[in-house]
Amino acid sequence: MGSETGRSVLRIEHLSVTFHKKGGFRRKATLVRAVDDVSFELGESEVLSLVGESGSGKTTVAKCIMGLVAPTAGKIYYRGTDLGEIMRSNMREYRREVQVIYQDPFESLNPRLDVFTQISLPLRRLAGVSSRDQLMERVSRLLKEVGLEPEVTIDKLPHQLSGGERQRINIARALAPDPKLLIADEPITMLDASQRVNILSMLMELKKRRNLTVLMITHDLASAKVTSDRTAVMYLGRLIELGPTNSVLSQPIHPYSELVLSSTPSVEHGVVTEEGDEQREIQETPEISCNFAPRCKYAIDVCWKARPPLEQKVASRFAACYNPLNKT
Repeated sequence: MGSETGRSVLRIEHLSVTFHKKGGFRRKATLVRAVDDVSFELGESEVLSLVGESGSGKTTVAKCIMGLVAPTAGKIYYRGTDLGEIMRSNMREYRREVQVIYQDPFESLNPRLDVFTQISLPLRRLAGVSSRDQLMERVSRLLKEVGLEPEVTIDKLPHQLSGGERQRINIARALAPDPKLLIADEPITMLDASQRVNILSMLMELKKRRNLTVLMITHDLASAKVTSDRTAVMYLGRLIELGPTNSVLSQPIHPYSELVLSSTPSVEHGVVTEEGDEQREIQETPEISCNFAPRCKYAIDVCWKARPPLEQKVASRFAACYNPLNKT
């Protein structure tokens, strides 16, 4: 399950996160497994898409990488060093090298701060830039890099900007401390169709120009198709398929990947369009069974008796399934 590019930037081993869900009237408190024994690796200059519907656990994985949620079990390694050790000794440097682009461009910016202040904050706190002239020069350069005119944008407040402009400010702020790993958490979900492809294209240009490693968190395979080298598919907290994006999209091995592929938005002629976003009620499954079995038309007897491990099925392809598709 290693990276395609060799040198590891991020390695996640058997990551699990559980939450206690309080009970209501006549209901007992329950234990929710947001992330359940997830392992994968992200290589230097690679783009990996972590795909899954709402509630799959992909954003919780991202929060663990950012140090915002403590894992219940498992380890996260950044350039070979345990994240727990980094958080105790050198968290500021980690924050400088690992940055996030948030999903909501309307909520992630402080409504009372102008563009200059928003972008200059990480320059001051993480990059150590203090000179007003240097800050102005760096902020102006970042705005140009994300396709905005500094003289028009730099003094504006968030409410004076469009959704696409706000997300570009978000991206500029994330790039300010010159990160090595960028976590893009649903970066186009809140944008209209005309802006989505533009933002994704810009992110890929920035990735090449800055030699960034990118973890793309997304709920659809259309974004993965135009951005990522590999795709990891999650379902109810578990990693169920992993492989090169082109292979996962053309010949899915896990039945859930097939389901997502049949209902995902698509990118046609440069426009992202919605095509029947199928959502079904997520059902609880017995502890010992495959958690996708209640929705799976290919389920066999063993699927209800034991959870399938994530195993290599064909070259560079991994799936957690007892009755996989496209096995040859």
